[in-house]
Amino acid sequence: MRITLLVDNLPGRGLRSEHGISLLVETDAGSVLFDTGQSDAWQHNLRVLGKNPGAIQAVALSHGHYDHTGGLAAAAALLPGVTVFAHPDCLRPRFANDGLRRRGIGMPQADKNSETSFTFNERPETIMPGVTLSGVIPLRIETNDPAANRFLIQTDHLEPDRFVDEQCLILQEGERVGVLLGCSHRGVENNLLAALELAGSSHVDLAIGGMHLGSADDARLKALAGFLQEHDIRHIVCCHCTGDRAYRYLSARLGERVTQGHTGSWWQL
Repeated sequence: MRITLLVDNLPGRGLRSEHGISLLVETDAGSVLFDTGQSDAWQHNLRVLGKNPGAIQAVALSHGHYDHTGGLAAAAALLPGVTVFAHPDCLRPRFANDGLRRRGIGMPQADKNSETSFTFNERPETIMPGVTLSGVIPLRIETNDPAANRFLIQTDHLEPDRFVDEQCLILQEGERVGVLLGCSHRGVENNLLAALELAGSSHVDLAIGGMHLGSADDARLKALAGFLQEHDIRHIVCCHCTGDRAYRYLSARLGERVTQGHTGSWWQL
């Protein structure tokens, strides 16, 4: 099983980068696209990297922000009829409070209106052998993100976004376990605990993705580093919204177990 970072904030030579994330999982049964960045950059990079778009059997979404769903229209055009797996709240309007103004950060309307076939799940969903979308991630550990209240979701009124729609993708190849993270709004720890439980494993060989640690203080990062050691998370790849300071801290604490991803990086599970 091969995982390629098609889109990330950090650039790769000859590839388009942007604030967002998109990962391609290639298996013997076909490929799954996890998140789509905020544009068609994933599609451009897919071709530059020589990947076969026809092998993509499904798209899975981590949550409903534009930098994870903005490339859906491109997916619908390139892959007509492809199934998109997501929590139903993924389609709700979302906003961020940035000082004195509120801006929309949800799935772009063009992507909602595209010829997209959604399959909604709240419980774990096996997309193909060895590839499972987590379903709702239980909040077992309180991570006290100081930026949490700047995110809003539209229900029948605007309210703080608790990211009930957030999901991670669990990969299993024999006894090896991988976890793909979108933004970890519900906490890196809670994403990984859900993955460990669903995989029935005592360890994770590879965890890749956004960890939303840009505003994390030393106490938060120390707690996370301890968790990663205690739960035997063997290789951690910081991407997208993790933040440079968090990457440097975790790298200093955990050494070679922590690396930084960039557009075009790939790993074998």
